Formats: sequence, structure tokens, C-alpha cells
Amino acid sequence: MSYQPPAYYQQPQRSGNRGLGAGITSIVAAVLSPIAAVVSIPLGIAAVASAMSRYNQGNDAWWIGALVLAGVAVLLAIVAVVCGLIAVFRAGRMNAGRITGIIGLAIMAVNIFGIVFMVFLVLGSGQGF
Repeated sequence: MSYQPPAYYQQPQRSGNRGLGAGITSIVAAVLSPIAAVVSIPLGIAAVASAMSRYNQGNDAWWIGALVLAGVAVLLAIVAVVCGLIAVFRAGRMNAGRITGIIGLAIMAVNIFGIVFMVFLVLGSGQGF
């Protein structure tokens, strides 16, 4: 004979953490995206130096590495935004999923603002000529 719970027993309600996985993925991708972009910069500089060198003709490995890392940075940025939006809209109310999604989107907003600010600095530096 197996145990039967009383008729008034109800299953415990699960706390809703919908969107938590997407929010955490958004945060991780938003943090790793600028790291991949920054690492691709020295590879790009090495590619230019390798192309200028007369002793190292036809070495395209630097270019390939720089382009792969730049592509990874763009892919991570897209993943961060998409996962952040999924986390925010999938969570029905203000729970851990929505909070982590908002944090991931905020980190990406700061990253994008930093990129736009650097572009404006570079464009503004050429105005004095």
C-alpha cells in the first residue's frame, strides 16, 4: 500500500524563473563581446605589420585571426541583445529572469555607447585640419 497524501494537499508552487537562462546568457555574451573585440585589435595591427614586411610575403594568418575574432565579437553582441530581449519578454513579472535580462541589455548599451563615443572622438580629431 503506497502513501496517499491527504485530499487537501496541494503541490508547492514553483517560483517562476522564466527567462533566467537567457538573462545569464545575455550577461555572459555582453561581457565577452568587447573582450573579443579588444583582442582582435592587436591581431589587426600584426596583420598590417606583416603585410608591410618584405620578409613575410603572403602570410594571411593574422588577417584571418583578426577577422574571426571581430566576427565572434559581433556574434556575441547579437546573442547578448537577443537573449536579453527574450529574458525580459519571457518573464511574466519582475523576477530573476527579467532582472538578468535587463542587466545584460544595460551592459550592451554601455558597450555600444562606448563604441559610438570612440567613433565620435576619432571623427572629431580630424576636424582641426
